[in-house]
Amino acid sequence: MSENTGEQSNVFEVKIDQSVPKDDYYSKELQGTAPEAFFVLGGGNREVRDSKGKISYKTSPYKGKFFPERMGGAKARPIAAVELAKFYPDAKIVTMSHRPNYLLQLAEQTAQSKAMPPFSQVLAEEIERWGVEGQRIIQESESTSTLTEMMEIIKISAVNDWRNVAVVTNGYQIERALEVLDILKDDAQRVVLKNQLQYMFKIGEETDLFNATWDELEQVLMKFKENNTGVVFVSAENVLKRRGIVYERLINRLTETEGYKNVAEQERVGNEKIKSGTYNFAQVSFKEYVIAAGQKTA
Repeated sequence: MSENTGEQSNVFEVKIDQSVPKDDYYSKELQGTAPEAFFVLGGGNREVRDSKGKISYKTSPYKGKFFPERMGGAKARPIAAVELAKFYPDAKIVTMSHRPNYLLQLAEQTAQSKAMPPFSQVLAEEIERWGVEGQRIIQESESTSTLTEMMEIIKISAVNDWRNVAVVTNGYQIERALEVLDILKDDAQRVVLKNQLQYMFKIGEETDLFNATWDELEQVLMKFKENNTGVVFVSAENVLKRRGIVYERLINRLTETEGYKNVAEQERVGNEKIKSGTYNFAQVSFKEYVIAAGQKTA
């Protein structure tokens, strides 16, 4: 990837050389690895009604109907996964997460249905509809946040003995996801994180569920490290830019908008808090993840 030497109107905009063969370009994005699996992080879903009133669900576009001040573009993730799947035909595709229950009230405010399926299901359906064989797709619908997605990536990679995996998400989320993964892998930082999280679980049964969840994490981390599993993060926008010149122009236009810059700024603020140790990981979404996991195994 080479930056345009001319003046750019947008700090996000990066020109690429469309003459570089796709396999070489994607190999560079993946840092020369051949992933055994691509994890596609969950994002926004939207409810769609056709002319006959039939309801279906799709990943959210960049320009949102209900949140015009933000342009997240979750749809870029499955499109990028489909593109990468063509060049790595042996890799599994793991779609991730679901909408935390506490967001259902917000969903109602935006005329979305309580019956909205998990992000993982919508991602899987789109990826299969766009050409990836269903047997290659694994749905992980337990995670509720970036933190719990990273925990599930560690767990699933260890269980499957995967030594090289890639995470596909929007470029603005990569730094935060990487920071969270590094915290989980670092013994000292993981102790601090555990101490922050465990105060959410004050009832005996809930405490037991938390301890069981954390013990499982410690166990799979041991195998994850023994396998020396490498995790590469891939920007969905970078993949789309090389998918075709039309996508490159579209992405460059979208990233110039205030909505996209608002999302990127929100991420920057969060990243600074993580680095300074002031980010609050003890959120409702984590408690929902632990409680749901306990109910599933009960």
